[in-house]
Amino acid sequence: MRDRPLISIVSPVYGCRDCLRMLAIEVCNAFADKQLDWELVLVDDRGPDKPWDLIEELAESDPRIRGMRLTRNHGQHLAIWAGLAEARGDWVAVVDCDLQDDPAVVYELYLKAVAENVDAVVVDRGNWKDSWFRRFASRSFYKFTKILAGVNLDSNVGNFGLYSRRMVDILQSYQEKEVFLPVMVTLTGLSRASYVLDRSGRHAGESSYGLSRLIRLAIAIIIRFSDRPLKLSVLVGLVISSISALFSMILLIVWVTGAFTVPGWTSLILSVWFLAGMILAVLGIHGFYMGRIFAEVKNRPRILIEQSTCHEKSDKSHAI
Repeated sequence: MRDRPLISIVSPVYGCRDCLRMLAIEVCNAFADKQLDWELVLVDDRGPDKPWDLIEELAESDPRIRGMRLTRNHGQHLAIWAGLAEARGDWVAVVDCDLQDDPAVVYELYLKAVAENVDAVVVDRGNWKDSWFRRFASRSFYKFTKILAGVNLDSNVGNFGLYSRRMVDILQSYQEKEVFLPVMVTLTGLSRASYVLDRSGRHAGESSYGLSRLIRLAIAIIIRFSDRPLKLSVLVGLVISSISALFSMILLIVWVTGAFTVPGWTSLILSVWFLAGMILAVLGIHGFYMGRIFAEVKNRPRILIEQSTCHEKSDKSHAI
C-alpha cells in the first residue's frame, strides 16, 4: 500500500524530441511541493526525430520516468493506450508531449476530481493559440463525427485530462482494434467534470494532424462507433425509390395523354448513371464496415512494443 496517491502522466511522443527535457522538468516542478507521488510514462510512437535514446537517458537519470518504444507508428491514440496499460497510478493524466498541455494543471485536476468525486476531469481548451486553419479543421472534425456518428463531443475537449484507476481499468477492458480516447471515456458512463484552460502554444514541433489525417480519423470513428451511415444508406434508397415511383406515375400520365412527341434518351442515361453511382456508394459504405469486421476477427494485437525501460520488460518485445 502506498502512503501517498500516485499520479501517472502518460505522454505519447511523436515529432517532439526537443520538448522532452522540458516536459520532464515541468512535470518534476509541478509535483515538487505536493503530497503526491508521480511517474512519467513516455511512449515513443516511432517519430521521425528518433527520440528513443533521449527517452532512455531521461529514464536513467530519474527512476520516476519510464519509456516504451513501439515497433512502428501506431498513431496517437494507440500510443496513449500503451501508456495507459503501463501506468501504475491511482490517477492517470494524459498530456501532449509538445507542452501545449501544462503539466502544472494536473494537480488542480486532481483536487477537482477528489472534491467533486468524479472519475475524470477533462480539460476544455478554451481559446487556442493554433492557426485559424488548425482550429477550423478541428471544429469541422467534431461536427462531422457528430452528424454521421451520433457522437456528441465538445470540439474544445481533447485527450488532456485526469482519469481514475477505475476508469482506466474499464478503458483497458475494451478490445476494439481502433480506439479514440474522448469517445471511449464517454462510453464508460462514469462521472466526469470539465476544467476550462486556455491552450498555450507548442514548445517545439508542429501538429501532425493535417486535414487529410483528420478526415481519415473521422471516418474511422464513424465506422467504429456508429452504424448511422448504414441507416442513412437505407433512408437514401427509400427516398430515391419514392421519387422514382412518383416520376414514373407522372411519365405514365404524360404518355397516356400523348404529350410525348420526340422520345429522348438523355434523362434515361442520367438516371442510370445517378442510380449506379448511388448503388456503388452504398456498397462502398458496406465495404467499410466489412473491412472493420475483417480487421476485428483476425484478432491481432493492437499494439506491439519493441523496448521498454519499465521493470522486467526491458528490451523484450511484447504485445497489448
